[in-house]
Amino acid sequence: MSLENLALRCGVEESDLQDLIYGHVRRGIEEKLDIPSNSIQTFLDGGTSAELASKMGVSSSELQFLRYQSGKEGAVGLLIGLMLTSKKTPAT
Repeated sequence: MSLENLALRCGVEESDLQDLIYGHVRRGIEEKLDIPSNSIQTFLDGGTSAELASKMGVSSSELQFLRYQSGKEGAVGLLIGLMLTSKKTPAT
């Protein structure tokens, strides 16, 4: 699947998805997930986020363990999975 197609399926701009893959959170990702960008960035950088944990239905400590086990690439994959299953349509 191309990056363009994946971005379309996620409901975000291709450039937003590209930046996420490189570890940077842009507004389109924040809007799609309905989670503050600083919380998403903290998760990507190895921390945890109460907002993200709540969205996933897990505790912050469980999310931190998942982040530790999966690494940065796994964290990006998790966020992409959340976008693919999110019903929220970002503002255009």
